[in-house]
Amino acid sequence: MVYEIVNPSDPYTLEADDLSVAAVACILLGEGKYSLRTQDGETAMPLFIFGGHNEWFIKTFGVDVQSLHDSIWNNSLPALAACLESVKMPDGHERSSMNDIGGYAAEMAGKIREFLKDGGKK
Repeated sequence: MVYEIVNPSDPYTLEADDLSVAAVACILLGEGKYSLRTQDGETAMPLFIFGGHNEWFIKTFGVDVQSLHDSIWNNSLPALAACLESVKMPDGHERSSMNDIGGYAAEMAGKIREFLKDGGKK
């Protein structure tokens, strides 16, 4: 599914088959300052500027943010890398902000791919 990354900078989207992967990617990218919206405009994940993240994650996924992050890290790391690699601006848009969400996502995805290539060892 394609999600819009709602942020104060430029428009970006990301793709994930699973909302949990998209949510963790969004948290990694924006540290709670970004939300996700579906293509039909429904909120898929709210902003967490003022907190509430653990409550929402527990209600939505049955675990807190750290537990979901750890689960994805241990079981779905290739999916997280693919989700981060999918971050892009809609066609016809050019980056106008100093905040390069797409570049940051690509950097994180590259580090995950290197980690996986090295056998998942630090």
